[in-house]
Amino acid sequence: MKKFIIFLGLILITGTLASCTGLFETEATESLTFLTSKSSSTTTSNTINKDLILSDIYEIIYSDIYEEVKAEVIKNVSEERFDQIYAEVITDLLAEVAAGNIEITPASIIDMIYEVENSTANAVVGVSSLNINGVETSIGSGVIYKHVGDKYYIVTNNHVVEDGTSFEIVFEDGERVNALLRGVDELVDLAVLYFITDDVYPVADFGDSDAVSKGDIVLAVGNPIGYDYFGSITFGIVSGLDRYFDIDNNGINDMFVNYIQHDAAINSGNSGGALFDINGNVIGINVIKLSATEIEGMGFAIPSNLVSAICSDIEELGYSLQKPVLGINFIDIRGHAAYFEANDITIPEGINDGFVIFEVYAGSSFDGLVLAGDIIITIADIELSTAEDFVYNFSKYIVGDVISITLYRNGEYITINDIELKAQVK
Repeated sequence: MKKFIIFLGLILITGTLASCTGLFETEATESLTFLTSKSSSTTTSNTINKDLILSDIYEIIYSDIYEEVKAEVIKNVSEERFDQIYAEVITDLLAEVAAGNIEITPASIIDMIYEVENSTANAVVGVSSLNINGVETSIGSGVIYKHVGDKYYIVTNNHVVEDGTSFEIVFEDGERVNALLRGVDELVDLAVLYFITDDVYPVADFGDSDAVSKGDIVLAVGNPIGYDYFGSITFGIVSGLDRYFDIDNNGINDMFVNYIQHDAAINSGNSGGALFDINGNVIGINVIKLSATEIEGMGFAIPSNLVSAICSDIEELGYSLQKPVLGINFIDIRGHAAYFEANDITIPEGINDGFVIFEVYAGSSFDGLVLAGDIIITIADIELSTAEDFVYNFSKYIVGDVISITLYRNGEYITINDIELKAQVK
């Protein structure tokens, strides 16, 4: 009920805001688009259009959050009771505001957005990758997240730096400083760079991405289409949580990242830029968007808790220990009967769920333990019904965790214990 009250408070506020105020072209077919710009240019100052912010608040919060909360309430009460409940909630809201328990005003929301723009948003910088000849090959965004002594650490996406041999951090006034690459996590698509200086630069803090909720207000900051639009800030809400993709196009959603979906505008050049909450904390690092002529406002960010853990690993070790790789190529039994029949693969009677293994990669977690043709029934006590379900449940494990598996081979069930999960094989 408290969340409902706050949402309705925001609805009232957006109505007040409305009364106080007078694309990027995508691909023709749906695709995952990484947000790296291949062009370079000079910088310009960034400004915020207050009227656009007010319009966004009204349209996004009123239309999306109000309708979603209303639908949720109607699930639990009759349609006839909704108006009565609405009136009761408004009364409760006004009482809470009058008592000083809730302080929500039009000015407070606008002030919070301006505060982010004027403070932590300045920790978002440009990241340029240069080839061996010193030619700029790609442009992205990065976030200064840590300052120790004379060293500043920046997080960005791996695909921003993967083709570079040297790197520069670019600031809004055009200043450039050389940076060194500390390490990368190719699976999650993150990289950590650092530069050394006695100068003072703003630093952003990581927020708690586990506390993020659908409907939360977010601000995306980065350099879309290069440095001509340096530090652009866009406004939206969290549209969904725990989104997974088949990044390597093998037909299976990867278990590496539970992306935050949002509708703040992002484009090429936003890669590595910050997704801020309304309090100015980094809750994600923008990395990809869905692109199609019929799609708008579907951007995705790597959650800050995962980013923070990976950055800590890379700072200390030069590589990440967060996401293990099993090293198997498989297809789940459920829903693929036609495939097995077409390929003359016989599934033993009584086995309805599990993964049929086609290949085991050398040096991986399952190398020497699992064979092609095995049917794995459980991994780490996760019953393997579908690949998607497994991806979701396995995402909590990190490199170094020890698990057991149960598999079916040559007419018998075999349990293998004490399997140490390994990182990606280079």
